[in-house]
Amino acid sequence: MHSLLNYAESQNCAKTIYIYGITGSGKTHLVNHFIDCVKSAGKRYLAFNQPHNCPAHKLKFSTFNFIKQLLQIESTVTDVVIKKKVNLVASSSLSYLRTLQLLGLSLNQNQRNTLEKQTPQQMNKIDQLIACDLIDYAAHSRIALITIDDVHHLTCTQMQFLRLFTEQEYAQPILFIFTAQPKGLFTSVPEWLSLAHTIPLKQLNQDAQIRLAKHYLANRGLSIAKYQTKINVAIERAAGNPGFLQQLLLTPNPQKCNPTELQEVIDNILTGMPIELIELFLFSALQGFHFSACQLSQFTQQKHIYAPLCLVQKMLCSGLVVRKSDHYSFSHPLIWEGIKNYQPLLVKGSVK
Repeated sequence: MHSLLNYAESQNCAKTIYIYGITGSGKTHLVNHFIDCVKSAGKRYLAFNQPHNCPAHKLKFSTFNFIKQLLQIESTVTDVVIKKKVNLVASSSLSYLRTLQLLGLSLNQNQRNTLEKQTPQQMNKIDQLIACDLIDYAAHSRIALITIDDVHHLTCTQMQFLRLFTEQEYAQPILFIFTAQPKGLFTSVPEWLSLAHTIPLKQLNQDAQIRLAKHYLANRGLSIAKYQTKINVAIERAAGNPGFLQQLLLTPNPQKCNPTELQEVIDNILTGMPIELIELFLFSALQGFHFSACQLSQFTQQKHIYAPLCLVQKMLCSGLVVRKSDHYSFSHPLIWEGIKNYQPLLVKGSVK
């Protein structure tokens, strides 16, 4: 990450990094640590989180807020001040109007008619021009790094706008970093990030887990010697996932119980699913950590599922299951256990 930032600055070009991994794998921690390094070096940055889990001190991501932050527009300024700033930055009258539209400012009838007359291809070119204008201004403001966390929560419109910043060549020294879980449209690297430098986060090895566990306990003022058995159990069950390791260290009985936080995440994900999909997950969990397409087919036939392939695809898009060459697996042993532990009244007893 440091190398790519240095390359962008030395070659005067924009670069993109895409970091992905399951929940708890350390994406946010990694990016936050890198931001601290960039900040310590006296460089400017913008860091965005998704609105639903955005801490109070972080920037919430939306196309509107993204543009405002790039243009350094304060939330308290008037529309007149915003229009002056956009007029200063915009390189054409059409990009000026379109930027005002994206910022949610009201346009008069003539301005609206002008934008409505543009074809989709013309609008795309206008948006590309806006991206160039924003990049130029951000570089002028000496912003070296822009990060957006959990991009799997983005809407299609937001992704369409962000891809403008990843598919073009920009002669400005800025590094973009996007993070995502492999779920939804991000079960594989999306097309709009195909040119990015991809960093898949892998499992921590044994030594790294031991160091992390000791560091975590020491920071909480707990005796490492006293917790040695708990450390060993937590490391075995975490299977290289740093987030799960920390949760297990705080679990009263890590040998038998799933972390409460993880179980709540799994429960919330499953609760929002259609009943047929929940039953498919519970059935699959009963088959074991690994299960086959044949077993899924048996279930969908028994339940007379109308569109079995669509149901299996939804299972994969959840991020809880991954597909190997000849079988399926849950994305982590603790996720498998969490699904087995899910027994709401709506489906209790429905899977035999």
